[in-house]
Amino acid sequence: MRALVKYETGPGHVEVREVDPPALSPGHVLIDIAHVAVCGTDRLAVEGSHDFGVARTLGHEASGVIAAVADDIVDRPDLVVGARVTVETDAYLCMRCEYCRQEEFNRCPFRKGIGTTTDGALADQLVMPERAVHVLPDGIDLVQGALTEPLAIAVHAVVEQGPSLSGEVVVVIGPGAIGQLCAQVARAVGATVVLVGRTRHHEALRRAEDAGIPHVVDSETEDLDAVVKDLTGGYGAHTVFECSGAPGVVESSIPLLRRGGRLVLVAFFREDPHIDIDAVINREIEVLGSRGKRPSSYRTALRLMESGQVDLTPLSPLHLPLEEWEEGLAEVAAGRKVIFDLRP
Repeated sequence: MRALVKYETGPGHVEVREVDPPALSPGHVLIDIAHVAVCGTDRLAVEGSHDFGVARTLGHEASGVIAAVADDIVDRPDLVVGARVTVETDAYLCMRCEYCRQEEFNRCPFRKGIGTTTDGALADQLVMPERAVHVLPDGIDLVQGALTEPLAIAVHAVVEQGPSLSGEVVVVIGPGAIGQLCAQVARAVGATVVLVGRTRHHEALRRAEDAGIPHVVDSETEDLDAVVKDLTGGYGAHTVFECSGAPGVVESSIPLLRRGGRLVLVAFFREDPHIDIDAVINREIEVLGSRGKRPSSYRTALRLMESGQVDLTPLSPLHLPLEEWEEGLAEVAAGRKVIFDLRP
């Protein structure tokens, strides 16, 4: 079968190869992959910024159709051949630690994830543990299914990592895929949302506005601080979600917050940001990291998509065949969401 393989460490060393199909093992499900969305993690792997074993098949945002189910899976009547599914990214969990026992799988110290520490989804087939497989509701197609993982990341950051945001003003910095989805989730739970980008993000900001995000701000041409103060009576935002990873953004985010506000770090940073500790202490600012997602995040994400409370249109993904992976990852580097279509 085909697979996009990182076959050696360092920059590059990636190609589409013929590899052996995965073997179906007890407790697992074999999936014919339909679509795989890619993100900055995949791009960093190509650049050699990830430290994991090779050779490794890339990709972790996937949807597909069940091809086979292990005989020992008897308590999941929804897992049948032909069912349309999406998958979590946890290929291995110890299932013994305190985190696993509470379904906080993203915190398991022994976790292995597809596309990084185990073979991933950019292949014709993938085998996953049954606990990691979610059947798509009838109203969600396979393309949407491939976007469940980034939406689950947004759900975890917005819903699961803090208090209710209903009636609060929140700022989302960075109009890429995760920022767009954080803005959508925050709006769905009743927050007033300000989505922030730069002039080069004008198309993404326009799509967000068209999808119903009430306030979009080009921080290079508009006074973001004035917008936030106007919406909050001068107090500042309840929460800022930092989804850009850009230099200097953390430093400029803290003044946007009210006293007792929250700064949630969702993006990864290539350069360590500087945090004004005096401001954090004196204004009682909470700085919180949000990494990955949990099974609960997927369940909520699917409900939000099924109910229409989240609109995936602002992501405007570019569809490409697997063989055009270089063009696709170049588009990701330029800020575009890309989906590789593996089914003919």
